[in-house]
Amino acid sequence: MNSSYLYTGSPINPRFTLNIGDKHLERGKDFDVEISDNVNVGTAHVLIKGKGRFKGIIERSFEITPVPARSLSFFADNTEFDYTGEPCIMQVAVKFGEKTLEEGVDYTVEYIDNVSPGKATARITFKGNFSGIMKIPFVINGDADEETEELVNLSEISASDIKLGESVVVTSAAQGGKGEYSYAVFYKKAESKKWVTVHGYRSDKETPIKPLNPVLYNVCIKAKDEEGTIAKKYFDVRVERTAQV
Repeated sequence: MNSSYLYTGSPINPRFTLNIGDKHLERGKDFDVEISDNVNVGTAHVLIKGKGRFKGIIERSFEITPVPARSLSFFADNTEFDYTGEPCIMQVAVKFGEKTLEEGVDYTVEYIDNVSPGKATARITFKGNFSGIMKIPFVINGDADEETEELVNLSEISASDIKLGESVVVTSAAQGGKGEYSYAVFYKKAESKKWVTVHGYRSDKETPIKPLNPVLYNVCIKAKDEEGTIAKKYFDVRVERTAQV
């Protein structure tokens, strides 16, 4: 008997053998087996009861694990809509073999950017006997004059002149564009051409930088929206030696 089995939609009845010494016991004659909780995801219980010349009870268990999203089939009635000013909702069907999954029981659907013209997404999150996330992209057609506001980088730094040993804090911000923003921060010595990556794109908005040399540094903050549009902003930071006493 394995320690885990993938959910099938039917009762899972593992095969196993039971021996005493060299003697192979026969199911139904020497023992009976009761298996419970063996359909849905979770812990299934096995109760082995000796009979006839054999007495006693053996208890075992195994796990039933959820089916991953990649093993399911997805169908959408439409992946292209005309702009109406109202949310665009596609009819989604998800199947596990011949079984059609039930929204609200087996999965939930969340729509992203499904009102204005452009790219939209149906995000399907599975639960219960199924796991994972699947995204179905679709398009909303609309007036070409309805353009997205330009992405603007509004990032700032805490100071442009600091003492050696101090840190300057980058506060990343943006407006316009489309969707959520992520930020990447870089710096270099002004006379160098090689940028040092403080961190790649992430949602963090505050980033401390502690220069190691008393020279002029350049700082670059890149803001990126969900469509991959990038807006850059640059700052100069002068680092001075600490006065010696």
